[in-house]
Amino acid sequence: MYRGAAGTRSVVAAVSVMLAAIFSAQIALAREHHPPAPELISEQLIGPYVARVYRDTAGCGGEFLEIARGLKVVYSTRGHCQQTFRVGALESSDVDDKFLAPGSDVTGDGSPNLVVSAYTGGANCCLSYYVFDIGTKFRLVDTLHLEQDEHAAPHLVRLEDGHGLQVITHDWTFSGWHASPPQSPAPLVILHYRDGAFHVDEDLMREPAMSLGKLQAEASPVRWRLLTGNADGAASSWPSAKVSPDLWESMLSLIYAGHEDLAWKYLDYAWPGDVRGKEKFAADFRKQLALSPYWKEISAMQPEPEAKPSSISAESASK
Repeated sequence: MYRGAAGTRSVVAAVSVMLAAIFSAQIALAREHHPPAPELISEQLIGPYVARVYRDTAGCGGEFLEIARGLKVVYSTRGHCQQTFRVGALESSDVDDKFLAPGSDVTGDGSPNLVVSAYTGGANCCLSYYVFDIGTKFRLVDTLHLEQDEHAAPHLVRLEDGHGLQVITHDWTFSGWHASPPQSPAPLVILHYRDGAFHVDEDLMREPAMSLGKLQAEASPVRWRLLTGNADGAASSWPSAKVSPDLWESMLSLIYAGHEDLAWKYLDYAWPGDVRGKEKFAADFRKQLALSPYWKEISAMQPEPEAKPSSISAESASK
């Protein structure tokens, strides 16, 4: 059938539109399968290795770490949207940055290490140290989830023999537990490298046992605050009762010094008889304590448990 010039032009135009649509779809599909290349933030050579930090330009903008030896990538991680990475300490002005120079012996086993800091921001959250062995055999030695706030940042100390580092940090397991984060206790934790990873340093954490007389004396102010805080009787049972976080701060200090038995005696001394729910508090406290990433090793520091927690009555404690 003869269409004439006008009909031919219409067919050509329709085909052109269709081809343009197909071409646009192909471009969109190519972009979908080939997102923009990540942005290189930093690059550092350490012997045969190179550590690179990239920003994910196609996603939410988070950074990620890549470590390569030659053309082979030996380690990579995708970061949290707000996460940042840096070789060494979190900031170049950090006093600990001098301990984390690439290639330094952080573990004390004689092999060079690379430490990369990762930070996601937020209250008491979340600073991590990725510790790598970059000697003859590359491996991720350990990931230290340290956390921090402006008043209790982790700190590094060179061991006396000059080999390896101690990591001084805090345990934030009780942050926000029945108290605001600024009022919450965060017991001190000291870590050092042994048996292929970083572990609690029992020798440095353990402290001499406190006498019962001193224990009672230190419990007295907390007991008084509990009494006066619940004087109206409106909320005289845990967890409604007004209980100061000073109570479990002292208990945690005793436990992390290797004296869980004294911590339960302290609870007996400090808890007033007219505030109910001490057993419920003890159960809640144990449950929260078990969430600590350090609890397995802290619990190994404790003396053999008694048949049951201290049976000191509130009446005898008040005397």
